[in-house]
Amino acid sequence: MTCLEAQSKIIAYIDYNLEKDQKTEFLKHIQCCENCKDELNIYYTMIEGMRQLDNNMPLSKDFSVELDNRIEHELRVNKNKKSVMRSSIAVMAIVLISFVLLTYANFLNIIHEEEQAKLKAAQGEYYYYQTFDGYMFEPEEHALVINVEEETPEMSFYEKVRYYKVLNH
Repeated sequence: MTCLEAQSKIIAYIDYNLEKDQKTEFLKHIQCCENCKDELNIYYTMIEGMRQLDNNMPLSKDFSVELDNRIEHELRVNKNKKSVMRSSIAVMAIVLISFVLLTYANFLNIIHEEEQAKLKAAQGEYYYYQTFDGYMFEPEEHALVINVEEETPEMSFYEKVRYYKVLNH
């Protein structure tokens, strides 16, 4: 902002009629340019002094201190708004990145589980076939037939002893 532009906005600033962007640029220029700050101080003293006289209020003792306080307050508020905005953007970015990373990790986990299930299925058939040979996959050929319908009478004690003696001899 040039000195001519800043000086043309002095009255609008004193009357609180500057938009945010214009006020920010104006205050930055006022901080850097002593001539424009002196001009603002003169206009502020005249306008605020006349307002106080018109409203039958007691005159301020130091208009320049009031102006400095107002400028400092507005710069601080503007700086706080910027820092809150930056913090909010940073938090949102972190949340978004975390969400993307967690989603990606979950996706990889699902793919890994599916691959492991396919490998187990493929390996299971191979290993079981090698271990149990044809018993598992061809049960009809290797089936053990048990006849449950016939009842065998219980042997007496003496029959069991005879049977045992016959087996051992």
